[in-house]
Amino acid sequence: MKFLKPPQVILLSYLVTITVGTFLLLSLPLTYREVSFTDALFTVTSAVTVTGLTVIETSSDFNLGGKIFILILIQIGGLGYMTLASFFLLAMGKRINLREQLVLSESLNYPNLHSLMSFLKKVVVFAFVSELIGSVLLTIVFIEDFPLEKAILFGVFHSISAFNNAGFTLFEDNFGVMANIIMASLVILGGLGFVVINELFLYFRHRVRKLSLHTKIVLFTSLSLTVLGVLSLCMTEPKAEIFNCFFLSVYSRTAGFSPVDVGTLSESSLFLLMILMFIGASPGGTGGGIKTTTFAVIVIAVYSYIRGSEAQIFRRRISNDQIYKAMVILSLSVAFVSIVNLLLDRLEEKDFLKTLFEVISAFSTVGLSTGSEKTLSFSALLSSEGKLLIVLSMIAGRVGILSFAVALMGRKKKTSIRYPEERILL
Repeated sequence: MKFLKPPQVILLSYLVTITVGTFLLLSLPLTYREVSFTDALFTVTSAVTVTGLTVIETSSDFNLGGKIFILILIQIGGLGYMTLASFFLLAMGKRINLREQLVLSESLNYPNLHSLMSFLKKVVVFAFVSELIGSVLLTIVFIEDFPLEKAILFGVFHSISAFNNAGFTLFEDNFGVMANIIMASLVILGGLGFVVINELFLYFRHRVRKLSLHTKIVLFTSLSLTVLGVLSLCMTEPKAEIFNCFFLSVYSRTAGFSPVDVGTLSESSLFLLMILMFIGASPGGTGGGIKTTTFAVIVIAVYSYIRGSEAQIFRRRISNDQIYKAMVILSLSVAFVSIVNLLLDRLEEKDFLKTLFEVISAFSTVGLSTGSEKTLSFSALLSSEGKLLIVLSMIAGRVGILSFAVALMGRKKKTSIRYPEERILL
């Protein structure tokens, strides 16, 4: 392990978790029917990467033990194996060495090692408290329609699934307005990123005087995308209720729950949802996508270049290194999604738009799907090879496309040699 770089350790931790989870799902009596290796691998990967795409029905095919098993995988995947392992080591009084701190910092998307252990504790406590409050509120809502035990199970399951932006559900129909409001709130909390949540907490406690540029961009971009998503969906789906447009706008960027049958939406709406899914949530949270900050930096850079000025916002300048990194993330993401979709289209010969929608949903770890049935994703119609391509997309999206590329290809050591610069025509 000592010779592995942090991105490689993170990728390996997900692969080990998925491998062990698949073995347990195939070995233990967790389902009411026999599950193939491909479907078990797909389901475990979807849970660990907090995606929510399903090829077997969560509500009817899993017994109580199976549902709890899925929840455990979601929790591990949402917070990250390194986060939970480090937290429990600290709780037992163990020390975290420098190398482990570097991996943990990469996993949490935390900018430095200063106060990392304190931040780790806050992350885990905040996650568990949020899930507990969500569970209680959802149980109160569900108890009107279900017996107490079932209401508690549904409340806990959907609270953890929502906060971790997983999209797994035990319902075949819509949740109802109140349940959707609670779950949308949990989705937003999980998707904002723990760095932002921590800074907002310190700001309102008057322990910091002003918010960082990162937090400002995350809040502004998240709010803008949600509002624009609602307005756009109301235009492409004029018969849809405003509440459903709002929930779909929130869920499409991170979680994968849906207040409507996505398969019945117009092609314009599906294209809009693909854009929202591709952008995704914010860094350091439980969501996927290229991230709101990457999208914002690219928009600011393009606008500034056209205007002939430096890239800046909120009276702060954005460095060329960050612009370059954002462009690399966008380029790699577009290339990955395009290649996987072309391979999948060649393998399956199904509807191109639906295939593209599924690939983006998997890569952005969202979980929305045009659906083969009401409770299953479009992936259920795919061959074993097609499902494996979706599995690869979910893993790449959860690890992060840049970390995924670095983990596979490595990074060349810096050299002092600099070659002469020469201009090319663009």
